[in-house]
Amino acid sequence: MVRPVTLSGEVKVRDVMTSPVIDCSENDTAVTVAEKMKKYGVGSVVVTKNGEPRGIITKTDIVCEVVANGLDPNQILAKNIMTSSLQTIDPDASIDQAISKMNRLRISRLVVVYKNRVAGIVSIKDILQVTPEIVNIVREKMLIGSSPAQPQSSPVEGYCDSCGEWSDMLSRVDDQLLCEECRLELEESRKGK
Repeated sequence: MVRPVTLSGEVKVRDVMTSPVIDCSENDTAVTVAEKMKKYGVGSVVVTKNGEPRGIITKTDIVCEVVANGLDPNQILAKNIMTSSLQTIDPDASIDQAISKMNRLRISRLVVVYKNRVAGIVSIKDILQVTPEIVNIVREKMLIGSSPAQPQSSPVEGYCDSCGEWSDMLSRVDDQLLCEECRLELEESRKGK
């Protein structure tokens, strides 16, 4: 039987995350946060208290919460504009788990936490920088280890090779990973021949 080839066996979050993380305290002003973003060339700053993550502030938060509301950025504190429902991931998680979580939550970054401490940040941008190499590795493994016309027994997550849509129910057919809809279409077209 062919083993499903996914990104999970290839790259972990720790391999692509940005570290160290730029952080600030809850009592830093929006100006201080923006200055850190500019100085370090980052799009987000993690708000910490005693080294533990409490929230995150992105460029969008500063624009939407401070600038768009005409507030004085010298008077607004980080704790008042941060997103406190911090979305985190373990450094040993696979990047396909990270992609799945970001996709499900409709966010573009996750804070990487190890033993209640911020270890890094993984963003869509970080993952996209390694994606071409990963796709080539996965493609090679699929070509080497695949068995023609044999659907795999356990579904995997990823993008359908036919329609390009994300699915958590991909099945291997021939040398492709297909979503259920595309798999059924292929079966119907084969029956019609």
